[in-house]
Amino acid sequence: MCLSDNLTINSIKQLVLDNHSPSSSHTKKMLKFSNDLIYELWRTIDSEDTTRFPVSDIVLGGSVAKGTWLRSSGDIDIFIKLESDSTRKDLDDSLEIGKITLNSLKYSWKLRYSEHPYIESDIKFNGKSLKINIVSCFDVDPRDCKSAADRSPHHTNYILNNFNSKMKNEVRILKQFLISSKIYGAEIKTQGFSGYFCELLILKYKTFQNVLKQISDFTVGDSIYFDDSHSKFTKLHENSPIIMLDPVDPKRNLGSAVSLQNLHKFIHVSSKFLDNPSTNSFTKIKFKLNNSLSDNLLMIYFTHDEKTIDTLWGQLRRSFNHTSKYINKNDFNIIRSTISSNDKNESAFIFLLDDLSIPDNRLHSGPLSNMKKESIAFIKKNKKESLTFWIDSNGQIKSLQPRKYPKIKDLLNNSINSKNVLGIAPGINTSFQNTSKISTGKSVISFSKNKSWLKESLGDVIGTESKLY
Repeated sequence: MCLSDNLTINSIKQLVLDNHSPSSSHTKKMLKFSNDLIYELWRTIDSEDTTRFPVSDIVLGGSVAKGTWLRSSGDIDIFIKLESDSTRKDLDDSLEIGKITLNSLKYSWKLRYSEHPYIESDIKFNGKSLKINIVSCFDVDPRDCKSAADRSPHHTNYILNNFNSKMKNEVRILKQFLISSKIYGAEIKTQGFSGYFCELLILKYKTFQNVLKQISDFTVGDSIYFDDSHSKFTKLHENSPIIMLDPVDPKRNLGSAVSLQNLHKFIHVSSKFLDNPSTNSFTKIKFKLNNSLSDNLLMIYFTHDEKTIDTLWGQLRRSFNHTSKYINKNDFNIIRSTISSNDKNESAFIFLLDDLSIPDNRLHSGPLSNMKKESIAFIKKNKKESLTFWIDSNGQIKSLQPRKYPKIKDLLNNSINSKNVLGIAPGINTSFQNTSKISTGKSVISFSKNKSWLKESLGDVIGTESKLY
């Protein structure tokens, strides 16, 4: 992409489309491939006992169906819709349709799990990798969903019925803008803005520029909805950083997946672009690392079994949050921190601390001296561990006690195998205990040199994003 400055917003938008929109020939090939695959799925059903699979329809979904996909990120999402009175067993059994079809086409596949199982296949298409997702769902009203996937076909229909070709391109521009700031995607890993969220923003505000103008003026808790009668449902989501009511199911908040941090990032980069439009806003984030901070780095690296990304990141986030609280509880101050993973079998928690060592002694505050029972109990409880007791000028009893682990590395080495005091999620706890390696200071930098995923994450801890200035 050309990075020259002093371009108009419309010129920048056209450059983005030139670089990231799929060509018309590629689009035709993708749609033909999708329709051919749907045809093969129907052939499988016809060759089996049709009563075994109560299928009402098979439809293409996602951004390819809606015409909002980017050249580098088009997946084929196919939904096998089951009759509304079908059972959960029918839902699971219907995956056989996808398995049989993919086997007949000699495509390898994996059974994946989200709220319910689905089939994923990675193939070569047009010289590049293409992901196929085959998902079963119930053919029901979106307000009567029986599974998490039931709304998706309704989302596709809603966008197709309300969009025009200009809006589709505006969505592509918005998506690339968010991708470049690493806040695109509602997955647990990213906690950002989904493709459907982007489509609704364009539907609401019509153009990319208007979206940025609205977002730049956002405050936490603001809401977006498409029918005034839906406004009453915003009360259901008062703790959400941003509320976007799903027009096909207005009780549902699409903003629940968005982290507060990512909302603030969106607000900032929107304001920055409007103030100084540049093609840099659509390119990959660059970090300026401050290596002088590396002396206070802490990293816990570990390996684990491969899992679906949502499952893995759910476990990583829970474990990371508990570990962070444990570190703070032991008086080590965390300045910045992040989770890093290759999304397969390696992960790490990285922290920038005030210091890797803290004073050998800690101050322990007790009750006021006129609280007789509490004062006596406090002294009895802490007598063995205290170096000294005194009453301060406010009448509060104080105790000075030696720390067992004044160095963070010693604290964590002792804690990893101590009855899970770190609060590691059950799904990764055993592998965490068996494989964890703790690094501090510049050794974290050295360790990351041959692991690109880890090296990139250091920018989130000792770097400054190029998008911020």
